[in-house]
Amino acid sequence: MSASIVAIVGPTAVGKSAVADRVARALDTDVLSVDAMQVYRGMDIGTAKTPVNERLVPLRLVDLVDPAVNYSAALFQRDARCEIERLRALGKPVVLCGGTGLYLRAALDVMDFPAGETKSDARVRYERLANEAGSHALHELLRSRDPRSADVIHEHNVRRVIRALEMLDEGTSYADQKAAFSAPRPCYEAVYFG
Repeated sequence: MSASIVAIVGPTAVGKSAVADRVARALDTDVLSVDAMQVYRGMDIGTAKTPVNERLVPLRLVDLVDPAVNYSAALFQRDARCEIERLRALGKPVVLCGGTGLYLRAALDVMDFPAGETKSDARVRYERLANEAGSHALHELLRSRDPRSADVIHEHNVRRVIRALEMLDEGTSYADQKAAFSAPRPCYEAVYFG
């Protein structure tokens, strides 16, 4: 099964989409986008989303949600794996195309994402603390609870500091998760072209 998944990757505007479209057409399959911005409806021009009338095959995992909706790598993982399994059940190869490395890894590698509710009580509490006491104080709280995570997150990255504190409340360390994500463990074997 190693060659039945092809990943065509690279930065925006290098021709990935055109190549993926032709490869998928030759293989009689769809293209699965692995682009964090193409999941949003209306984000067509800035993301180089192939216009519908220029597509040779169906382009999946695009236009999933409105820009105001919170969407994450964990949600993408769920959606991408559903598409991968749908194509595999049809006996078709899988062609992935995009430039968002985290989304590609979420689709193909073993990555267990924490729950990360979008507006948990803990998040509201830490956001309030950041607004009242400032980013330095919030970062110092993280440092007192998990120095290794504080070492890998800049104090001005308030969103990530808050997420690290939430993870601690859930019993997980941001630093441990980051280390686990650094060593890829394939869920699916794939051939990569970049």
